[in-house]
Amino acid sequence: MNRLALAAALVLALAAPSFAQEAPAPTIGERIDQSLSAPSSSEPSQDLPAVTLGVTGLESNDASLDAPTTPTRLRTTLDPLDIEQRIDKGLTAAGEATTFPPDYAYGAFQRGWFLTAFGLALEQAKAGSASAQTLLGVLLSRGLGVKQDLAAAADWYGLAGNAGDREALYALAQLYLEGQGVTKDPVKAADYFLKAADKGHSGAARELGYLLLEGKGEEKNAMLAAAYLRRAAGLGDFDAQYTLAGLYVEGVGVVADETQAARWFGEAARNGHVGAQVEYAILLFNGRGVPKDEAAAAAWFARAADADNPVAQVRLARLLAEGKGVEQNDADAARWYLIAKDRGLNDEFMDDWMKRLDPETLKTAQAAADEWLRSGGSQLRTALAPKSPAAPVDNQLE
Repeated sequence: MNRLALAAALVLALAAPSFAQEAPAPTIGERIDQSLSAPSSSEPSQDLPAVTLGVTGLESNDASLDAPTTPTRLRTTLDPLDIEQRIDKGLTAAGEATTFPPDYAYGAFQRGWFLTAFGLALEQAKAGSASAQTLLGVLLSRGLGVKQDLAAAADWYGLAGNAGDREALYALAQLYLEGQGVTKDPVKAADYFLKAADKGHSGAARELGYLLLEGKGEEKNAMLAAAYLRRAAGLGDFDAQYTLAGLYVEGVGVVADETQAARWFGEAARNGHVGAQVEYAILLFNGRGVPKDEAAAAAWFARAADADNPVAQVRLARLLAEGKGVEQNDADAARWYLIAKDRGLNDEFMDDWMKRLDPETLKTAQAAADEWLRSGGSQLRTALAPKSPAAPVDNQLE
């Protein structure tokens, strides 16, 4: 049966009802087959919960980093032949070389045609394609186009992981870490994170570093944890960069070094980590680990404030009130402090300063704060270009 016929047959099979029967414990292969014949859920599917691990006292409390995600659902069932023709035209128009056959399954996945992606990936997966097996794991774990089945997802990830697919190894490690679709097992999670990290997966190196810091699944080893976090940081993982900077501040697993702390806070800040932007701004303002630069500090506080970080909002308000690093501006200072207070953060200095503010300026600031809160922010008025050059990234283990 060719791939298109198989995909069409799969669509019909997925629409057919299934009936539960008494049976012995199914094998992995049988569980996979059962998941393929399960009907699509009529209810919105839920993504796997994010894995949130870190070093005590170093975690960011910034709510803006925890934006909820809504699973994308299949909008319509499309003709696989039409999908292939469209992708072919797009590849040809882009001058795509034909040395490697196009991955139609992944192309359909990227476009949100999840059931079509499932059908196209299935034949490749059964033929041993690790990338297709991983894609099936993603679709099943998130319930995209088909009924969510974490156990079947783990099976597909396991097949792909045995073939050396680092994304499958990372996903499987997360399932074992959280006990999703498999029995919770931090030791296995650590082992799969290690295998994925050794294949260059930055997230896996970061998560392994966290486990080593906490002594979960691996014997506690702060020095080795710092080494893996440095590897992930060098690969551009901003959470690893932020945590590594914190280790240099505290001297955990490394020799305390404010210069290295500033370097990695700066890297994470430039990569968009809001908590790191606040920490980097503080170091810039105080000249610790980096040359003192109040203007650059104000710019980073402004960026984090606009991302709705209350600590940055208070810091920026104080700089605007005192004219440090920025031009003094009572209305803007009051505006940012009112926004921070709305988020539940108070500052004694700013409370006293606000009492001395004239009523007209306070009225203007309150109106501006209300507008910012209604619009959800994104109203930067301060130049944001950082003045401190980025340090080169060394991704070698210490």
